[in-house]
Amino acid sequence: MGFFDPFAELIQNGMDAVDTRRREDSKCRKHISIAINLQDNSITATDWGVGFRSDQFKTFLCPNISFKDGLISRGKKGVGATYLAYGFNHLKLMTRTADFEMVAEIKDGRKWLDDTKGIVIRPKVTEIPAGDKAFSERVDRGSSFTLWVDGENTRPKDLGWIGASTAEQWKTVLLLKTPLGHISLRESLGKDVITFDLDVTDTNGKMTSLRDQIASYVYPHTVIPGCICLQDVVSEQQRRIEKDLDASKLPDRFRNQNAIYGVWKTDEIAKFFPASDEAEHRALVAKFSIEAYGFFCYSTSIWDYFNDSVAKLRKGKRILLKGGLQLATDGMPQGDLLIIPLTSNTGYQNQSHVVVHFRNADPDLGRKGFQPELREVAEVISAAVVGILKKRRHLLKKDSGVVPSIVDEGKLDTWMQEQRQYETTNPLTFSNPNFFLPLREISITSKPRSEQDVIVLFNQLIAGGVIRGLKLMATSSHQQYDGVYRYSVKNPVENHVFDRTINPLGVPDVQLKGEYTSKPYVLEYKHNVDALIQEFENQEKNESDVNLVVAWDIGSEWKRRYAVTSLLDVNNIQHRPFHGVTHIFRDQNSGDVRFYGIILSELVEALNDFNGSQAKQSLRYGETL
Repeated sequence: MGFFDPFAELIQNGMDAVDTRRREDSKCRKHISIAINLQDNSITATDWGVGFRSDQFKTFLCPNISFKDGLISRGKKGVGATYLAYGFNHLKLMTRTADFEMVAEIKDGRKWLDDTKGIVIRPKVTEIPAGDKAFSERVDRGSSFTLWVDGENTRPKDLGWIGASTAEQWKTVLLLKTPLGHISLRESLGKDVITFDLDVTDTNGKMTSLRDQIASYVYPHTVIPGCICLQDVVSEQQRRIEKDLDASKLPDRFRNQNAIYGVWKTDEIAKFFPASDEAEHRALVAKFSIEAYGFFCYSTSIWDYFNDSVAKLRKGKRILLKGGLQLATDGMPQGDLLIIPLTSNTGYQNQSHVVVHFRNADPDLGRKGFQPELREVAEVISAAVVGILKKRRHLLKKDSGVVPSIVDEGKLDTWMQEQRQYETTNPLTFSNPNFFLPLREISITSKPRSEQDVIVLFNQLIAGGVIRGLKLMATSSHQQYDGVYRYSVKNPVENHVFDRTINPLGVPDVQLKGEYTSKPYVLEYKHNVDALIQEFENQEKNESDVNLVVAWDIGSEWKRRYAVTSLLDVNNIQHRPFHGVTHIFRDQNSGDVRFYGIILSELVEALNDFNGSQAKQSLRYGETL
């Protein structure tokens, strides 16, 4: 069982019920209602569908019994209701038709299923005398299921785990993780759309509600602004060709975007497989009318920003939008995201969200996976989609590692007010009296939020004598790398000697042999080192070319790829190659140096309290090679 499985089963059954009723009555509104109660860990799905006849009600919880039309309904195998009854310990059922009405419940289904000693009595469906007044008043025909999910050995145990507590948050969750997020790539939803109401009660008993929402998948470009459509780019290029203009020089409105996306129809996908290629793949594309949606963003931090700051779910978990391949059939997302199988530029796997949709393809094991041949063709398609989109990555923003702002920040005065607030809550101060004389303060007043801020701060640290001997030869935002520098030691060389009080970024005196000037080296600026590692993995930059990265934050991706030696730990001072270097990034296996780092946030921390920073550095980086 997965966290979202009970939601998916309850909602899918309701959607099928209202679809069935619409086929019987063209004037019937396709509408369902969902209630999530975090106080008692319950989920309720109510539909204005066909309801159950008496004979159907007696058997629908049995395995492999379904009353749905397998050719047109979402559910087909008759296992969903059985899962709800015996995967949990309390299910309440209400149904109403012209000839039959019933309110009943089944308890201890999961306890009986897990019982190996024959202690638990076999559960039965029991009629409840008192019905639900609201259900009777609102629903002339249909069904309502309430499932409590806090039983032993059940999943989920706590509906609050993901951090969603309002109707707006849960709406996004359900549209991305359940059949409520209907996928329609070939045509608009039109008048046949299913609508839904959503009520969420938080742990304090406060209810938030949404009414008449549209059941449609949350495609990333619909919630992340600053995205361009591939088809629009192609159309503009064609227009320029027809006017004898340079097709490679697109207007500014196409540039500096957060992402690019596109949709591919069945006939377009068939062209992914030339005649000399896999005939089986081409046959599957036609048989299942395969379609695809692709989204490629400039930075994986967009996913974190959306999840943490927009959807405001459990931080760092990327519960909702993230990179990967989403398989779907008959309008429903199915199963967890798969890895897009790129053979090169593997970092792009995490920057891409691809949906591959089948018509009339049954997933195995309920909704857990598809037949191997369908999964294989979907993986090939997803890789092709990413290959097409990444060719236009020059139209996207440059990834500096800073957390992206995907929300419109409004007018200039609003931005100015926000910046003043940021300066107040994130001041940048130096308490060490040995630097920035005579005022003993730095000109940049708040912690860097962009790569440009990092450059400004770094240059001030050089000008203020905090970092000594670095000679910046060139800085460029247009070339492959950001800059070139030399390291230079000039008399008096004592200015470069380490002293934990007056010169904590220096080198041991035994390493200084007099005046010296190095050859040129490549320098990279980043707000976060994760962005540089992403560029290495995408083969946009060569690790062997880069000698030094200057960044505000070290990030977390280094843990997968490098062993880091902290030179702010006084026990490692003998490894510092030249003044100001704070970290060494080494190969995890060989221990060879890959490049050096100046991590400004930790540098500032050490300058303000060198002795106090020692334990923190040891804890962060542990044993070094």
